[in-house]
Amino acid sequence: MRRHSVLVVDDEQDSLDLLQRTLRKDWMVFTAKSGEAALRILETNEISLIVADQKMPEMTGTELFQKTSEIRPDVIRIVLTGYTDVQDLIDAINAGQVYRYLTKPWKPEDIKTTIKQALETLDLTKENERLMEELQEQISRLGSSIEKEIMIRKLFERYVPQEVVKEVMQRKDDDSMFKGEKKPVSILNLDIRNFTALAEKSSPEEVVSILNKFFSSTSKIIINNKGIVDKFLGDGILAVFGAPAPVENHALAAIKTALEIKKSLDTFNAWLQEKKGQGVAIGVGINSGEVVAGNVGSTEKMEYTVVGDAVNTAFRIQDFTKEPPNTILISEKTFERVKDKVKVKSWGKKQMKGKAEELELFEVLELS
Repeated sequence: MRRHSVLVVDDEQDSLDLLQRTLRKDWMVFTAKSGEAALRILETNEISLIVADQKMPEMTGTELFQKTSEIRPDVIRIVLTGYTDVQDLIDAINAGQVYRYLTKPWKPEDIKTTIKQALETLDLTKENERLMEELQEQISRLGSSIEKEIMIRKLFERYVPQEVVKEVMQRKDDDSMFKGEKKPVSILNLDIRNFTALAEKSSPEEVVSILNKFFSSTSKIIINNKGIVDKFLGDGILAVFGAPAPVENHALAAIKTALEIKKSLDTFNAWLQEKKGQGVAIGVGINSGEVVAGNVGSTEKMEYTVVGDAVNTAFRIQDFTKEPPNTILISEKTFERVKDKVKVKSWGKKQMKGKAEELELFEVLELS
């Protein structure tokens, strides 16, 4: 697999030097002290990911990202920000088509983990694009439109529930879902704990085999509960309940999914214990709220996904699930939708990265 190049952009030399020292062991690092300098580097180098400070003179980080999305839509963009106003931050993220934001002062392990997950996702996306091109060639050779529809249905049904496939096929003349529409949803963010240590003791082929087995069983559980797999995140997964097709109680569906995945770990770990002599644990964060759902990207590259503060909050909640193992945490917004259907234990109010106010978190114990 090729070695990725990362471009870091910051007008402060000390910050630029620290970023370069943090990242250069794992990736080829280019540096720029302004947005204009960054654009010149992009013109002559194959850059996979950009990390940029938001507050820079002449051109902010998100203004830079807007320009790069026009000329290099495939580049992953991460913004470093000191924003404390949540709405300003959300607007900046949506305007700049940002993959993720990290609040300052950032921690080296946080930024390295975020970049690693982003580039692994990029590699998987590239491979999926290659497979999709092969599939498109096969579809184009089919003469009957009925045969084409059957094949397309079978493809979609590997990733999304049949109810979603039905809605997409019925709405083929309505492109609103692809332009973006507001949806009330629940977001499930799952991370495999200590997977990096396991991967270091395994060959690349073994790592792929382990992840494929885990993601295969996890995806089935998500789909069976009327959710969709938004994306795989290296050793994690992001799932959405309530888009593009509505789900009656998306919060409960997300919680049921998390509990079923937790239960399925016994079978998975028995297999992994026999194969590698150890098992894994998970951490799950769930949040509910309104998002914008639709195709995000450019004319060259589009991806159906969800964006908004509700998604970022799900990631932040998942950050609190490192101990004890296999913890499922939900936000107060999610709890309000299911409080008569699940048994929980309050963890009290916690300070989330990038949020001015503390949020109360609840550990899911079981269904009532």
